[in-house]
Amino acid sequence: MNHLAHLLLAEPTPESRLGNLAADYVWHREIAGLPEAVRRGIKQHQQVDAFTDRHPVVQRSIRRLNEKWGWFTGILIDVYYDHLLALSWADHSPVPLDLFAFEVNADLLSVAHLLPASAEESVRRIAETNRIATYRDLSGIEAALIRLTYIIRQRIPQRAMELVEAMPDLAANHDDLVVDFAEFFPQLIKASRTPSGVG
Repeated sequence: MNHLAHLLLAEPTPESRLGNLAADYVWHREIAGLPEAVRRGIKQHQQVDAFTDRHPVVQRSIRRLNEKWGWFTGILIDVYYDHLLALSWADHSPVPLDLFAFEVNADLLSVAHLLPASAEESVRRIAETNRIATYRDLSGIEAALIRLTYIIRQRIPQRAMELVEAMPDLAANHDDLVVDFAEFFPQLIKASRTPSGVG
């Protein structure tokens, strides 16, 4: 899952939301120095990712896309699932998406200073640009894929692909991915609210 889903599944506290978001930006060696409540959020993020990665419905979604995307197909599905979550938001949260984003952004900015500098900068940028609310629009998904391409090119240039070029493939499979997401996400919510359910 991507940012929006992790933030929805987080405990409704600034520290949990911070950990659930920052897990993708903090180096493993930096985690031990973070406050315990933030570490719990990071652990929850990791457990949600593990549950998602091995789930048969998610694997079905991955198989729907062109095999040329290879290792990146899971990333594409993660991002697109955030789009589907935003589109079906009222089915999963009593708080409207714009209000949820406002509250989350305020929480993140209030505790971002707890992170190492590079992770803090990333989290502040996400909050200040209201990024999670943009996932309801395809333009927001395109922008996310462009950012991911840049990050991947910096870290593993030999494997870089223009992920935004997968948008037609995602659009062509939209209806089937809607069905997959509607089956999967309630199971993820249930598991995340059960002790050790996503572990």
